[in-house]
Amino acid sequence: MRARTRSPLWRRMKWISGVLWIWSWSVVYREIFHWHHMTTSLRFNPPPPPPGTNIQPRAGLPLLSALAAAAIAPIVFIVSVIMDRVRRRPSQID
Repeated sequence: MRARTRSPLWRRMKWISGVLWIWSWSVVYREIFHWHHMTTSLRFNPPPPPPGTNIQPRAGLPLLSALAAAAIAPIVFIVSVIMDRVRRRPSQID
């Protein structure tokens, strides 16, 4: 009988992506309902520019990274959970 070696890679990815998923959705929630920088359809809704300027507000790095993490983290989490379970399953070839 061959001893299985456990790879902590999938477990780490599961934890990291899970934390990123929670963080990103809490930031998106705050952006929509607390700070009002986004609409409920996830469009950027900047405040009006300061008077006397023609500065056009743009979405910053925190908002863009939260949106990217909100899209990518759930996929990575689901894949890492599936791969962790597949790796834990006893081998059928023995």
